[in-house]
Amino acid sequence: MQLEALDDSELKPKRTIVEAYKSIPDHVYTKKWIPLIPHMLWSLQFVEYDDFERDLRDGISERAGQAMANRMEEFNVEDFDTSFLTSAADNIKRKSETMIPWGFPPNMTIRADLHSSSSIMIYGPSHDISFCGINDITREIEFAFNIHMENGTPEDRWWIAGDDELFKRRHMKLGYKLKEMPQKFDHISESAARVRDIMMDIRNERTPQYAHASYSVCFVFIAVGIITPISNYDALGQLWDGVNAENIYGLPHPLFGYEPWPSMLNTMFGLSRKDWCIALSRMLSGNLLYMQPFGTDIMKELRSRAPEQFDRMLIMLSYQLKKLGIPLPSQTANVIPPEYDPVRGEWKTLEFKYPPGPRVFYEDLDLSFDEATQGVLFNINHKSKIDKVTRDHIISIGLGENTKYLKPEGWMEEEKRKRRAKKKVKKIRKVIKYKKTP
Repeated sequence: MQLEALDDSELKPKRTIVEAYKSIPDHVYTKKWIPLIPHMLWSLQFVEYDDFERDLRDGISERAGQAMANRMEEFNVEDFDTSFLTSAADNIKRKSETMIPWGFPPNMTIRADLHSSSSIMIYGPSHDISFCGINDITREIEFAFNIHMENGTPEDRWWIAGDDELFKRRHMKLGYKLKEMPQKFDHISESAARVRDIMMDIRNERTPQYAHASYSVCFVFIAVGIITPISNYDALGQLWDGVNAENIYGLPHPLFGYEPWPSMLNTMFGLSRKDWCIALSRMLSGNLLYMQPFGTDIMKELRSRAPEQFDRMLIMLSYQLKKLGIPLPSQTANVIPPEYDPVRGEWKTLEFKYPPGPRVFYEDLDLSFDEATQGVLFNINHKSKIDKVTRDHIISIGLGENTKYLKPEGWMEEEKRKRRAKKKVKKIRKVIKYKKTP
């Protein structure tokens, strides 16, 4: 399936950001957190909230989980590493120029040569995470899936989706069902701790060989939290916003997070938003900008099973790549987030204010819209000073084994050699200048 961008005439917002936010009814539990996830507000500039809520109530959350489960079930154990969460595929030779799905979390990407080392550094040598998707209106768990990493390599996964009986399993002390647990506590971290009690038993039953591994539960509100920005820098920034929703913004609790927190991440989330984006992007992409893909398989699934949702997603992809543009890393690092007033319980401002400057537009890259949505890695970082982003800045296109390289092999080493030579020349000139000074 080839994706084609919508015409400019179809990309004129029907309402302002403020009007979009006001269109969200107060009964939507995550309404207070939505300004931290601007893609939701951008979408509501084009579509009616009632249409979105209809999908949410009819099981958009469950469909999302089931679609991802079906996608993973297409691969057998032997293909797992090199298909869905490729970490060390032998046929990926240019690993430092290739992005792959990370797995922790699954909607993030990481450079192939950094996957193992970064995963072990952050999570340890043997670790399980169960990701639990919570419906934004009913506050019920719609799906959960577990990924096990061994020495930085994904080795096993299992799913709970649909009408699985495990959702009815009760907490041994409290008596609450797994599915209803988020409804029973005001603070999401409290419910996450109780969910972990149940999920750990399930983990040990399903994969007793990994009972020794450290274990965390990740909670995420599906409609708000699962939306991932195209820019890897913006994705990291919104992770910081969601985790620090309570500590920094003054909201009732975090939008998503782990229970318990891996010690390194717990420390790193204490950094400023700017320092967090730079530090984590260094571990995931070597600080390079990556326009994350929105897989053709997912869009194909939406077109056949949920055409209205496909249309809305196509609007958002077209709007960002044609009209808004993708911010550069330096702009994301220095963005001014919206401001929340915890006393009045209201947002003073709703938009992220980026510094002025060039942005990435797919038409400037000499790429088709379909190519631009498959993932694009640039030789641009948070220190880059650029007047206009063009095709010359592209390192590679795609994800994993399907990556196409636009730079010649060995170009990175040559660039490093030139930079070292340039620094050496500068140092010599300083010495000469110093000696000439009377």
